[in-house]
Amino acid sequence: MSLPLGKYPRYVPLTPAAAHGRYRKLDALLRLFTRHAAGFGYDDVTCHRKVLFDIIDRVEKRRVYFRVFHGITMSEQNETALYCFWIAKRAPFVNRKDPDHRINAYFAAFLFLRMLRVVGIKTRRPVSVDGKYVENLVYALLYRDLSKEAIMAMADALMTGARSAEAEG
Repeated sequence: MSLPLGKYPRYVPLTPAAAHGRYRKLDALLRLFTRHAAGFGYDDVTCHRKVLFDIIDRVEKRRVYFRVFHGITMSEQNETALYCFWIAKRAPFVNRKDPDHRINAYFAAFLFLRMLRVVGIKTRRPVSVDGKYVENLVYALLYRDLSKEAIMAMADALMTGARSAEAEG
């Protein structure tokens, strides 16, 4: 039985404090990325804040979509997959030493791999990927037309594969 049109939850934008909290979390992850994985410094990166806040808003809209149309709470891997998609697509970061916007694909891949590690630890189902997978992921984020749903499916498949490997082991 479907709800009358007026009964569906409506999207309400995040409060400025909540949006800034998500911005600070992404900024902390960018600092971590530049410190450990990037080969350049945090000070070399410029952020188009308006674009990043738009990305935060888009992810929040999808969270409501999941609740309304699927009746579920969006998982951590789906949320991260959405951030990866929008960061690769909208390119909110610029590395002054490499203005080709490749930083966005590399940062999106970093977020994706970090999510696999964090969720794997939480669920006690570690996911292991090799360097070739990372290269392919970055290439796909740079040059292929991946959808939000494809990135979500990759995350779910890797997490499911980790569960299967654990059951077999």
